[in-house]
Amino acid sequence: MQRPPGLIYALDETPPPAVLFLLAVQHIFLMSSSLVLPVVLVGEIGGSFEEARSVVAFTMIACGIGTALQALRLRRFGGLGSGYLCPNLCGPNFFAASMEAAWLGGLPLMRGMTIVAGLFEAVFARVVHRLAFLFPPEITGLVVFMVGEGLVPLGTSKFLGINFEGEPIQGAFVGVAVATLLTMIGVNAFGRGKLRLYGVLVGMGVGYVLSIAAGILSASDLERLARSPWFALPALPHQWSFAFRWSILPTFLIVSITGALKSMGNLILCEKSNDAEWKGADMDRIGTGLMADAACVTVSGLLGGMASDTSASNVSLSVATGATSRKIGYAAAALFAFLGLSPKISGVLTVMPMPVMGSILLFVTIFMLVSGLQMIVGSGMDPRKTLVVGVSLAFGLSIDVIPVLWAGVPGWLQPLFGSSLTLATVMAVVLNQLLARAGRPAAAGAAK
Repeated sequence: MQRPPGLIYALDETPPPAVLFLLAVQHIFLMSSSLVLPVVLVGEIGGSFEEARSVVAFTMIACGIGTALQALRLRRFGGLGSGYLCPNLCGPNFFAASMEAAWLGGLPLMRGMTIVAGLFEAVFARVVHRLAFLFPPEITGLVVFMVGEGLVPLGTSKFLGINFEGEPIQGAFVGVAVATLLTMIGVNAFGRGKLRLYGVLVGMGVGYVLSIAAGILSASDLERLARSPWFALPALPHQWSFAFRWSILPTFLIVSITGALKSMGNLILCEKSNDAEWKGADMDRIGTGLMADAACVTVSGLLGGMASDTSASNVSLSVATGATSRKIGYAAAALFAFLGLSPKISGVLTVMPMPVMGSILLFVTIFMLVSGLQMIVGSGMDPRKTLVVGVSLAFGLSIDVIPVLWAGVPGWLQPLFGSSLTLATVMAVVLNQLLARAGRPAAAGAAK
């Protein structure tokens, strides 16, 4: 493994304690960006504020466990963890499926189906090393690009202060978002020495101050923070009740595979950002990384939180700051799990203003998109690879650009067309195999 020139703290290096703490805090703010999802879910099924707070807390604890497991590199008993800085957050991929389960059978059904999804991903993780031939560099680059592309709509909507289709752009939100983004860009592009490490943290501070001044972060938000206790153990009614339904099993299995593909893209980016001579994915290491991801999903269900997966934005943040040390993962994991037990401190994260969140997401997405393109182009494109990547990219992007195009797809195909990442990946893998097989007889004939 050759150290890339832009790294400040490489994989096995340990930053000084103060630096380690600040870098972990940056990752924690990003890890908290999707904590609104369990709040929305509990609210939709009529749950109380205490239930919502407990689901959030259990989700944070599970994400902390998953982040620590991912930073491990255990080779015994089949292996566990990739050894990379690849934090977990509450998985948006699982939100629709979790909501469906909660509507049908409450939190016990959501917990039970989440456990099933985690166990299924564990099986997938054990066989993924046999599937390396399906993911040459151009396809892994496509996966990385599509993972980043999937963050663009979310980041842009928050940047503009838009929650629903047709809602007008919020001028104050845009002003705060632009100032926040420009601050992060300025620190990252022109900061000297180790100042570049803290671009997101500096921009976040500017964004919070401007959000308070603009009234985006309201007095009621600050008052709610003041009333929150410093320490409280999360608890849910019927904590250890679990349920299962065959009718929604296919949905959770598809979502599990989608989450695994996303995590695969994140882990590939981790590999590439830590090795200047990267040539292709280490499928054995990705398999153990997916096993850690599967363990995190399973723990989420056991504790009572929403399912989580690896965070593309956090991986991109490590690339942007030049700090990929796995020790940051351990620190972030411990802090995030601890914050789950402190409603007052975690409240600072859960009230993150939308423009600040949107600016961070867009800033880190840039690095993932470019990295994916570099992997694709660096594979040595030829007509066959161009067709595989181009056709898959066009159809995948169509889902995010004009979603209504695929509204009439038969029900049994809906899971395939429900995610741009899933459609682009499946099409690329199938098309690559078809064109490769079609080209072999022609090549053999030419050789004769």
